[in-house]
This record gives sequence, structure tokens and C-alpha cells, in this order.
Amino acid sequence: MTLNRRQFLATGLAGGTAALVGGRLAHAQSEALRIGVLTPLTGGGAVYGTTMSRMYTLLADEINKAGGIAGKPIQLFTEDAQTNPDAGVRGARKLVDVNKVHAIVGTWSSAVTLAVAPVAVQARIPHFCVSSSPAISTFKDDDFLYRTAYSQAVISSVYATTAQKLGYKTAALLILNNPYGIGLGDSFPARFEKAGGKVTGKVIYNPNQSSYRSEIQQALAGKPDVILFGGYTPDGIQVFKEWFQLGLGGTWMGPGFAFDQKFVQGIGAQAAEGIIVVEGAPNLTSSAYKNANKLFSAAHKDEADFFAAMAYDHLMILALAALAAKGDTAGDALKANIRKVSNPPGKVVGSWADAAGPVNAGEKVNYEGASSAVDFDENGDAKTDFGVYRIKSGKWALDRVIKYAEVSAS
Repeated sequence: MTLNRRQFLATGLAGGTAALVGGRLAHAQSEALRIGVLTPLTGGGAVYGTTMSRMYTLLADEINKAGGIAGKPIQLFTEDAQTNPDAGVRGARKLVDVNKVHAIVGTWSSAVTLAVAPVAVQARIPHFCVSSSPAISTFKDDDFLYRTAYSQAVISSVYATTAQKLGYKTAALLILNNPYGIGLGDSFPARFEKAGGKVTGKVIYNPNQSSYRSEIQQALAGKPDVILFGGYTPDGIQVFKEWFQLGLGGTWMGPGFAFDQKFVQGIGAQAAEGIIVVEGAPNLTSSAYKNANKLFSAAHKDEADFFAAMAYDHLMILALAALAAKGDTAGDALKANIRKVSNPPGKVVGSWADAAGPVNAGEKVNYEGASSAVDFDENGDAKTDFGVYRIKSGKWALDRVIKYAEVSAS
């Protein structure tokens, strides 16, 4: 997705410059909490990166209007990660070396996150991502890397459980040749076999091919009951158009960030009918989600999705960590306070309005997030719930919610 000038300006951001939020001029950089926003504004993740960028701006604006952090504003600097590791590293280097940011937020693709993480670790600043590769959990990050999305190692169990409950005995995988796809391909087979199923084939494909016909035929050669797709929307559209034309049949299952509305529009409602979608479920009952959704829907006439909810959580946690550190924005000070404000015990909070007072007073708070409870484990991973949907008449229809506790032990 390429943003035109009007769409880009609508995000309230200008690449590489500080966002002047809250209707006021930003204070000097030494007085601000400087956040590097490194989302994909172009490439396969653009539709979600744009949404996340908008949420960062909306929340920064709200906090700044309320007086900022110990009287200091949040200042945003934005770079386009382009859903590309090389571009992500270039953006990260500029954010760290030129803009002197205190944290990086928003990396989407696992390949980008794993490429950018060493830059953040070397700079000793927190890095928040929404990526799913299992390699993120074991990355040697000195506790500077945090993930608010699920790991493929966890969602693989959701896929296996879902397939089992739907009576599918055999499955094939068609997965992208990147850390996200490889992570899914490595983790799903054992979980599906544990659930009583059998994997009939695993095909790895490269992006931006002119045709995926050979890979599709190879994946479906064993006539699987269900085909698990591990790719992104742009290549997914091409894959499914060719699959539909081949008339091979079968039921597909995959993540919401591949089977989104742009995907449905790209292949048509008829071809999309019956696809099983598994995606992280926002924490709909939390005050954080309610506030995030209020901010987002007022500005953009649409509900906040899972990725927008995660963006809200990133900035809220960093802002609360800085406040708990008495305005100290150094990376080590932020890191020392991240779990103190996000993990239990403590007073449950979800918005700046109900959190700033208690934190200022030295009270222990437990931020319950918009995307999940965002209680970080020793690897910096949060625990997310999942929604299982079917595409019906071109729309996602919720079938069931699977709690993290149901799959974490499998």
C-alpha cells in the first residue's frame, strides 16, 4: 500500500521529523520523551503500520494535552520501515543517531524486528514490536525488546486446536520464506500431530513472484483437509486468485493480517467464503481498549483493531515508565520501570487520566492494556487471547475466543 500525500498527512506524521502534538510547539529535545515510530507505511504491512502510526499520534496528543510526563511532552519521530529489514535498520539508525530517541516502537514484520533489535540493544533503549517469530523470545536483548503480539509458537497451538475441533485430520502449509513463515512452519507440525492430525506437506515460497501456481499445486498434492497459509496480504491475493482459478478446492486457514478486508476485496467475496481467520483479540472489556477505541473512532470513523490497540499499549507503557522514573527518559530507567507499571500487583489502570495521578503519588499500578493484559514474562512477551473467525459474505464472523491459558501449556 502506497500512501498518497493526503493520506500521509492524515496520519499526523512527517517522516524523520518530530510530531508537534497537543496543539503546542514541542519543548526542547532534552525535555521531551522522544519516541521513534518505526512502522511500515509502505510494503506488505502498510495497512497496519499506518493504523499504528495514527494511534501513536492520537495518544501522544492526549497525554500532552493533559500536561505531558512530569511537565515534559512526548515527541514522536517517524521513519517508514517499508516492511523491509534494510529499510528498517536505516530508519532505526537515523532515529538513534540523529533524533536521539529514548525508545523505538512499532516494528511489524519479524524480519524487520530482528534486524532492528541489535540497533536498539546497542543504544540501550527499549524496543516494542508486534512481530510473531519465536526467535524474538530467545533474542539476546538484555531485556530491551518487548513483544505485545503472540508468538507463532503459541498461535500454532491455536491453529492445531481449531483444526481439530473442526474435524480436520490432515493439513498442508504454504509459508513465506522469512522468520515469521519459517517459525510457523517449524512449530505447527508437532502441535497438529499432538492434536491427532497429520501434515501432508510443507511448501516455502518467496515473495513477489509472478506466479505461485507450482507452489500451490505442490502444497495441495496430498489433498489436505485444511491448508495453513503463512504469508502477507499482497502475496496472499495472488496465491488465492491462482488457487481459485485452478479449482483445487480445500479450506484455508491463516492470520488476520493476511486475510484482512484488502485481501477479501482483492480476491472477491466468493473466493474468500469459508476461510478460517485466527487473530489476536483486543482486550475489549478493558478501560484501555475503550479509551483507545474512543480516540481512534473519533478521528478516523473506524474501530481500533488489534494492531492499533498494541500501539496504544506501547506508548502508554513507556509514558507510565517515564513517569514512574520521575521523568528520567534514559533507556535503563525506562527498562527498570516497564514491568513495574504493566505487571501485577497494583491498582488497575487503562488510560492516562486514571493512571497519571497514582503513579505521580508513588502508587504501584497494573496497566491492563487495550490488546491484552500486557503482563510481560521474562522474555518480554505478553500473553494474548485469540479470536477464531470464518469469512462469510466478505466479512469476518466470530466463531469463538480462545484464551491464552487454553493454549500456552500445549
